[in-house]
Parts: sequence; structure tokens; C-alpha cells
Amino acid sequence: MPTAIDSQRRKHFQEEGYLIIRRLISGSDLLDLDLMIDRLLDGELKPVTAYEGWLPDHFYTFWEPEMKDRTELPRRDRIRLMSNMYHHHPYFKAIGGHAAIYDVISSLYQAGVQMLSDSMFMKPAHHGIEAALHQDTAFWPKLEPNAMNFWLAIDSATVENGCLHVIPASHTIDLPHHDHPIQGHILHDHDVDIANQIPIELEPGDAIFFNSGLAHRSYPNPSDRSRRAYAAVYGAENLRHVEPWKSSTIAEKTPDYRFELIEPPTSAS
Repeated sequence: MPTAIDSQRRKHFQEEGYLIIRRLISGSDLLDLDLMIDRLLDGELKPVTAYEGWLPDHFYTFWEPEMKDRTELPRRDRIRLMSNMYHHHPYFKAIGGHAAIYDVISSLYQAGVQMLSDSMFMKPAHHGIEAALHQDTAFWPKLEPNAMNFWLAIDSATVENGCLHVIPASHTIDLPHHDHPIQGHILHDHDVDIANQIPIELEPGDAIFFNSGLAHRSYPNPSDRSRRAYAAVYGAENLRHVEPWKSSTIAEKTPDYRFELIEPPTSAS
């Protein structure tokens, strides 16, 4: 059943920059995604679909600092994120265009939907590092309308294990970022009104959709529970590039992935 986004929810998204949808993905779809995320983390899944003739031998992987070679630990406990499964595996291609996700995004944009990329964010128990405060718009050229981030909890995301924190309404201005050797571009707490920051606690299957200009972060995970999440970046069918597209700055050879139009699922409104 399509997720109804009424005018009040749409107004909240426009003004505050985010919208939470509880139990967006559930049942067998959530169980399947849970399983596939673990297979991804454990290295069982490999790229099988080429993008513009390029087929990597592994998905892009960002390891927790100083953890890559700690082979006495399970692989899933050493990874911070994996990316671009959407472009190289049919399961993630299908999940990226899932009717429940598509329906919310098309309703918020009042337009068709394009997808740029996806990621699996892992915050391992006891040592998962922070994601510093930032706006995702700092990582790509300006778009109109802004791209939209989708973030789905696979595990319960709590303050204790490093849930997202956002600063409502911070998407209305492009803030100057500072270079960081590991995390790329970051904001400092004094760059924003940090008093407005709020935690986004989610149960498995809950999702947050947010404007890519919304300042957000996650703190380290000192708890004994991991925090896995599936995330993706979407755009409106009618988006335009205000600035030229930049080449990828990821520190590993990848093609320059682009937004791709998603065919509307038959169950989407």
C-alpha cells in the first residue's frame, strides 16, 4: 500500500528538512534486507552488474580506522561503510526502487524520482567511529531541487549506539565546511546553532528522509550493540545541475556515477 504523504507532512519536510516514516519497510522485505546486509558485510556478495562497462571486483569499502588488518575480528566488525551496490547488484537495484521508498520521495518532490547511489552504514559495537557534523551538499555540486537522503534502520538506532542527530531547518543555507583527512568535509559545532540538534531514534524498518542540505551527524558507538543502516541518495526527475558535476573524489578507482531515472513501481501512486 502506498505511503500517504499529506500536505502537513510535506510542509514539515519543506520547513524542517526531514520526515520520519515508521515501519516503512517490514515483513519479508526487511528480513531479506537484513540478511543481504550481513552477506555484504561478510564479503559473500560481489558486484555482478557492470556500470558503463566497468565491473569492480568488490564493492567500495571504507574500513574503521586501524581495523582493516585486524583479522582476528569478524569482517563485519571492521567496516564503517560500503557503497554503490545499487549500480552493481540486482538485489540492491530492486531495493533502491522499492515502492514504499519511491512513493514517499515522489510525493515529497511531486515528481518522478532518480537515484544516484546507495550505502550500507555500519557502526560496530564498542568502537564504531563518529560521522562528523556535515551537510551532504558539501560533497557534490549544487542541484535544484536539492537531492534527498534516505536512511533506513536495520538495527535499532539509539542515542547509546550512535543514531543520527540532525539540526532542523539547517538545510536552508549552504554552510562553509572544513577539510578533514578522514571524513572529507565537516562542520564544527560553532558553525551552526548546535542547541537545536536532536537525536533521531529509529526501530528496524523505520526511515528518515531528509534534504541533503540538512546538517547531520552520528556519534561513536561505545555500546555492545551494532547499528546497521541502509541509505541512498535520490533526486527529482526534473532536477538540474546549477554547477558542473565534479569527478569522484573517493579514494579508490570508481566511475563517475550519475543520477538514473527509476521506473515507477506498479504499486506506487
